[in-house]
Amino acid sequence: MRIKLIAAALALLIPLAAAAAYPERPVTIIVSNPPGGPVDVMLRVLAKRLGETWGQPVVVENRPGASGIISTGALVKAEPDGYTLGMVVASAVTIVPFAVDKLPYDTRRDLQPISLVARTPFIFIAPADSPIKTWQDFVHASKARNLTVGSFSIGTAFHLVWEQTARRAGITALYVPSSSSGKTQSDLIGGQLDVALDAPSSAKGLIDSGRVRALAITSPQRFAGLPDTPTLAESGLQGYAPQPWIGLMGPAGMPAERVAFIRESVAAVLQESAMRAQMQTLGMIPVGSSPQELAATIESDRADMEPLIKELGIRLQ
Repeated sequence: MRIKLIAAALALLIPLAAAAAYPERPVTIIVSNPPGGPVDVMLRVLAKRLGETWGQPVVVENRPGASGIISTGALVKAEPDGYTLGMVVASAVTIVPFAVDKLPYDTRRDLQPISLVARTPFIFIAPADSPIKTWQDFVHASKARNLTVGSFSIGTAFHLVWEQTARRAGITALYVPSSSSGKTQSDLIGGQLDVALDAPSSAKGLIDSGRVRALAITSPQRFAGLPDTPTLAESGLQGYAPQPWIGLMGPAGMPAERVAFIRESVAAVLQESAMRAQMQTLGMIPVGSSPQELAATIESDRADMEPLIKELGIRLQ
């Protein structure tokens, strides 16, 4: 009996010992974004702090291209030991699966959610000299004349947020896709666009300088980085606050105790004042959720995206 009790106690200690030993070597985090952008910068700050906390280097590996298929494909093929993780943008698991003919993996089966790291609200802006001075001006103007709205390429989170918002607000306008925020901003200021949908991090400089006017932001509460910008709810569009997210994930099959350890480490870093300030500068709202909350968020977003993508006939190459 005593031997059995000892054996049982040892069995309970094994997972704890495994968690305590992790990580014993460098950890790699794959990301689909190229170097230098907001997601990459945020990840590098997070990786540095995790490395300091864990006593092991945390290396950022940029694998851009193919709407996140390249980076996600590399992540699902990695050993599920916690030494290869992925910073995954929402579109890779909520838009891409419904907009390509066939993926080389199953995002539900082959990925392990760890933590929802941040939300990224978007902002509607208009030229400073435009007669469109508020969100309601935009809604009314869209019913009186043909308007144009510019943002990123067809099938991106920006495009889908626009389509959702337009339907809910009863706005009709021509969506003008662009390859970059800079091109959209240039067209907006130059008078080729009536309104643009942008990220707070790239629009803030133009707003602060008075070259463009912020109409509304998609966060449920006012964003601390642009406190004078009203939310969609404040502007009359109640019950709707689309905020694409960025989440930390791993390959399926990771030990539960390792998932929990990584999640707790990430949550602790996201509570640090310096990290929160950095994320605000980058136009992000830190979260730090449980794996279950991230999984539920993915399923909820997929349920919204699938019919919309089919309705619009979006196909990504």
